Amino acid sequence: MCSRKQKKDVLKQLQKTKFPKNYSRKNVSNNINESFVLGDVNYRGQYFVGYKTRGESKYNKIFPELYVLLKNLIKSCHPFFEYTTIQVNKNVECMPHIDKNNVGPSYIISLGDYEGGKLCVEGKKYNIKNRWLFFDGTKGHWVEPFKGERYSIVYFTHTFKPPNRKLHNIKVSKEGIYTNGDLVKKY
Repeated sequence: MCSRKQKKDVLKQLQKTKFPKNYSRKNVSNNINESFVLGDVNYRGQYFVGYKTRGESKYNKIFPELYVLLKNLIKSCHPFFEYTTIQVNKNVECMPHIDKNNVGPSYIISLGDYEGGKLCVEGKKYNIKNRWLFFDGTKGHWVEPFKGERYSIVYFTHTFKPPNRKLHNIKVSKEGIYTNGDLVKKY
């Protein structure tokens, strides 16, 4: 069962976490933000990871206590929800966007001492402070302005798309390696 104590424990761990600066989420925020992903991430078939499409986030090892707490939180609150990835945000005021790399629904919750910051999904406002919301991230959504310290946690399934849409004949092995016939493609 989902408890207040679990949420408080997660919040304490989030407050102790030194969030990395994220420069790559321009579709979500024009500003440099503090965020990272846990779970499986899209490697996009890059050479340095052996052309794999997916694998563990480096943050799983950097923030192991938080990762365990977040997995336990969703397991106790929504035990049948399947996901591959957890997006963790600190004070990110998202502008209108869609999550183009998500498959299926997402679960989101926000924690912290803040005012405002409702999640808007296609114009409908939701108070997600200490509350779960099951929503479709492929629909337009954003965060209203807020004051204070706001953490949001989004559980979702990643598409793990190939790195280039023009690569129609690409096959992906069970190990997540891009191939075209018997040859490994280098991108």
